[in-house]
Amino acid sequence: MKILFVCSANICRSALCEVVLKQKLRERGIDGVEVDSGGVHDYAGEPRDSMLVSYAQKAGYELKGKSKFISQPMLDSADYIICMEHFHVVEVQKRLPYVRWNRICLFNEICFEERTGLPDPSGDTGYMYTYVLQRIEEGCSTIAWKISKMTNDGENFF
Repeated sequence: MKILFVCSANICRSALCEVVLKQKLRERGIDGVEVDSGGVHDYAGEPRDSMLVSYAQKAGYELKGKSKFISQPMLDSADYIICMEHFHVVEVQKRLPYVRWNRICLFNEICFEERTGLPDPSGDTGYMYTYVLQRIEEGCSTIAWKISKMTNDGENFF
């Protein structure tokens, strides 16, 4: 199974989701799941948001590397594409044939049953960074749980 997280530039939300979900899967002993992330805007090679790196580090996550632009092979190989905002869903839909749209969802929708986007904390207050980090931790715990149910009980992910 391959999961791809998508946000605007891959310097905050999707990159953190990748790191957090990998940890949550390890904690549950779940193997065989590839997790990646990318941005719909081509900011490839940009450093991660330094504030988010700091907040993530305090929470026990190592957010390193550089931003990635979502490539067509990344989209084509993903079984599930989890977007941070409605805008990202539309951008991904533009790059995939209609028959693959059933693999796209919003983070808040799959994690919290909310049809809202996860706000971008870049340049915002410390409160917003804390809020987004907590939502990502809670959401990735839910995703890991859903994956364990899917592999154990044969249930659908979405």
